[in-house]
Amino acid sequence: MASSSLMWEKRSKAILDNIKNFEADFICLQEVDEYHSFFDRNMEAQGYSGIPIENKEGYECAIFFKPKFAEFITYQTTRIQGYTKYENLCVAPSSSTVSSESSDVVNAEELSVVMVAFKILKPFNHVVIIASSHLKSGKPDRWDDLKLAQVKTLMIELASFKEIISALTNCSPSVILAGDFNSKPYVHKYINSDNIPSDIDLRSVYEFRKGEPRFTNNVPGFAETLDYMFYTHSEIISPVKLLDLPDEVDFLPNEIHPSDHFPIGVEFEINQNI
Repeated sequence: MASSSLMWEKRSKAILDNIKNFEADFICLQEVDEYHSFFDRNMEAQGYSGIPIENKEGYECAIFFKPKFAEFITYQTTRIQGYTKYENLCVAPSSSTVSSESSDVVNAEELSVVMVAFKILKPFNHVVIIASSHLKSGKPDRWDDLKLAQVKTLMIELASFKEIISALTNCSPSVILAGDFNSKPYVHKYINSDNIPSDIDLRSVYEFRKGEPRFTNNVPGFAETLDYMFYTHSEIISPVKLLDLPDEVDFLPNEIHPSDHFPIGVEFEINQNI
């Protein structure tokens, strides 16, 4: 991994070139620290509008969309802050709520998500919720239960937002969730299970079509799948094409792959007859 591959000036240009080549109608990004200094203006030049979520350290997630393809309805941003004391667990949607079960409470990393409702323009006029989520990394295995609890809270937030949009638009919107979950596969298996709220029956796009990638993050001593995309399993939308990922690659980022994560992507088909 050449040191020049790690320089933001070089990586940023390559990342933007990749995004241009995707020609996607929606782009979900995580860890967008350079939102205003780079992504906002460069994505606007490509015909995109952006909606970010910001925390005290910078911008965590963003969703970019093409206004000529989709009409913005409304959005919601959420930061799910967790608290734990090793064996006992309490999750709260804000840092003002702390478990009173024990004084041995440690402040954990947060899960950030931006949820945006769009109406796909003619000839479809279908309403879809796009969510981009990021769960920070760097915690030891003892935080695994916390991450799972935060994802459970995320599902509740997503179901609540869908209920709001359903009432606002008088329809049942499809849901697409993309994110860097920085956690072991059981978190993705939970989202894929029957334990989530029934009105957001989500399925992993890659698992449904061809199986999860071998890895989406490859650094010295670690190669795992951390990034997933889920969609509402229904007859209204269906995945028809996936972005292929390489099976073998040098450590990330490198000269060919400018991010420390592989991009994942899908082309959906909307059934106009439903």
